Amino acid sequence: MRRVRLLLQTFFIANLLLWLTGCTHFFFQPLKQHLASPEQYNIQCEDIYFEGNDGKLHGWWFPARVSTHQKSKATILFLHGNGENISTHSGLIYWLTQYQYDVFIFDYRGYGKSEGSVNVTGALADITHARKYVKSRNKTGNKLFVIGHSLGASLGIVNLAMHNNLVDGIILVSPFSDYKKITREMMAKSWVTWAFQWPISLTINGEYNPINFVEKLPTVPKLFIYSETDSVINPQHVKSLYAKASQPKFIEQVDGKHNSLFSKKATQQLIVRYLNQWLH
Repeated sequence: MRRVRLLLQTFFIANLLLWLTGCTHFFFQPLKQHLASPEQYNIQCEDIYFEGNDGKLHGWWFPARVSTHQKSKATILFLHGNGENISTHSGLIYWLTQYQYDVFIFDYRGYGKSEGSVNVTGALADITHARKYVKSRNKTGNKLFVIGHSLGASLGIVNLAMHNNLVDGIILVSPFSDYKKITREMMAKSWVTWAFQWPISLTINGEYNPINFVEKLPTVPKLFIYSETDSVINPQHVKSLYAKASQPKFIEQVDGKHNSLFSKKATQQLIVRYLNQWLH
C-alpha cells in the first residue's frame, strides 16, 4: 500500500508539473454542463449570445424588478470566479434585481455554452466584448457598474485598467494581487505540493498581475471587499491592491467564507448602499 500511495503521489505531482509549467491555465476550471437554469426557479431571464473573438459567448440577462412605469437604476456586469459556469454563479448576484438593478452575467470562453478555449488573454478579451454588449443595449443612459469576484475581480482590474473610463463604478470582492503569489499560497496548503510551491510559481506568467494594473484603474469609485475568514484569498492581497489604487476608493471587511460572501445579508446591504450612492 505504501508503494501504491507513493506511485499515486508521484503521478499526481508529475501531471501537476506538466499542467502548470509556463502557463496560467490552471487558474481556470471551466464546466460545460449547466447544473441549474433560471427556468427551474421561475426566474425571469434573457438567454444572450454575443460575439467574441474566439466564437460565440453566452450569458444571462436578469432584468430589474420594477413596476410598469419605472426603469432600472443601473446595470451590473458581473465577472465570476474560476470554477464551473454561470449556472452556479448567478445566485451570487441575482438578488440585485430586487433592488432595481439589471444584472448581466456571462461565461468566459470555454465555460458553459461559450465557445473557445480559455486562457488569461482570452478571458480579458471576453470581458471587453461583454462590456461592449451591455453598452450596446443601454438606450436610457443607465450607469454601468462592474462587480467581480475572486479571479473575476482580478481579471476585471486588468481589463478596466487597459480600457479606461468606460464604467461608472467598480466593486472587487476577494481579488488576488499576483499570480505567482497565489500559486505559492495554494500549493502550500497541501503537503503533496508544498515542496513545489516555489519552483512551480517561477513558471507562472505574471504579465497580467493585478497589482501592476490597479493604479491605472479609471477614476471612478472603487470598493474593495475582503474577509479575514477567507481561506482561498488571503486578505493581504486585497489590502495591497487597495493601497495602490487611486482615489476615489473604499475598502470594507465583511464576514464569511470565500464562496458565501454574497449570501450574507450584511454584505448585500453594503453593496447596495455603495451602488445607490454612486447613482448620483
